Amino acid sequence: MLNTQQIIQEADRCVACGLCLPHCPTYHKTGSEADSPRGRIQLMSAVAREIVPANDRYKQHIDLCLSCRSCEAACPNGVRYGALIDTARAGVAKKPHVIDKITNHLVANPSQMRVASKVLRFTQNTGLMRLAGQLVPSLNKPIALLSNLQKTQTWREFYPAHSTNSSVTKKGKVSLFLGCISSAFDAETVRASVFVLNRLGFDVHIPLAQSCCGGLARQQGDAEQAKKTIAKNQAAFNSTLPVMTLASGCGAGLHDYTNLVVKDISHFLVNCDWSNINIAPLARDIVVHDPCTLRNVQKSHTSVYDLLNKIPQIKVNALSGNNQCCGGAGAYMLNQPEMADSLLNDKVSSLKKQKATLLATSNIGCALYIAAGLRAQNMAIEVVHPVTIIAKQLGYTDSLDCGSLHSNSLT
Repeated sequence: MLNTQQIIQEADRCVACGLCLPHCPTYHKTGSEADSPRGRIQLMSAVAREIVPANDRYKQHIDLCLSCRSCEAACPNGVRYGALIDTARAGVAKKPHVIDKITNHLVANPSQMRVASKVLRFTQNTGLMRLAGQLVPSLNKPIALLSNLQKTQTWREFYPAHSTNSSVTKKGKVSLFLGCISSAFDAETVRASVFVLNRLGFDVHIPLAQSCCGGLARQQGDAEQAKKTIAKNQAAFNSTLPVMTLASGCGAGLHDYTNLVVKDISHFLVNCDWSNINIAPLARDIVVHDPCTLRNVQKSHTSVYDLLNKIPQIKVNALSGNNQCCGGAGAYMLNQPEMADSLLNDKVSSLKKQKATLLATSNIGCALYIAAGLRAQNMAIEVVHPVTIIAKQLGYTDSLDCGSLHSNSLT
């Protein structure tokens, strides 16, 4: 986080050239200067200089920001908008609600998050979740984000490369960042990632003391909680090993606030040695969604296309309008539903026009939000992580224990 003087200094680097405006989703939707990057920067500077108060009106403009960082990527002066908006959120944060406190506690404690996911799966399977939505209508939005929840996975600390194939030549070792939401609600992507890394000859270490990346806390303006989770991760991971991230939102947080060697998994895999690796063909069209954090912070979005193109017979296409946020943006989809849904509708419209049947995206928040939007419109489009697609073409069978390499490829 920045102090007051740093806010002023960073804000002064913005020359208000306007090159950020075409890249800002909220400015595109509202046309309001106060909802543009340069407008928000001027507001932050004015508050830091005590020219204007940090009142509710100011907070509305700050809260409406998606933190997509498209403006930062477009800025010719390299203004650190991400640091500015994180600091601004902390400056206007209000006392968290009980639900926020519970959520922050769970995401900071992965073992308890897994217990919570088991409870949610039970309520989903028994119909209690649907009943809860009927009794408390405000729960319907978060409930709609959860498709059929998977069985919770208990992770081991070490997955050796030879576990998938005794003939695998070891190439090295990596660490894997589970992610609080990915680990609890998308264990298949984590399993698939371990499988592919092992198949390419990498031992996979999963530090069980790891925590949330701190993104949710930063979005709520809880700088202290974010600092705690970052410190926990800094201590948990071996700083000499590259840390694989499966969700670009997590990768962005670790990239910005730790000194770990953070690698998006698609970017890491595409630069590995794929000689003597047999990939089953897949004669399908795949549409790729670029998460904002992968495109604008980790700057690794092109690796997804390169990785998927390793599959014989595949046709990989970019989703139209990939430069605009989907509206998910962490808890934004729940806290700013009107703007979030407007942006989501743009994505759904693009998928309709492209007649997509399979969508690849590298961020769990985007995947959950887009999938919910597709279900709401009865659109049968499968939303998966690109590494899961690769894993299935390598023979992944949804298990890390059987060591099976029998074909389970997509068709």
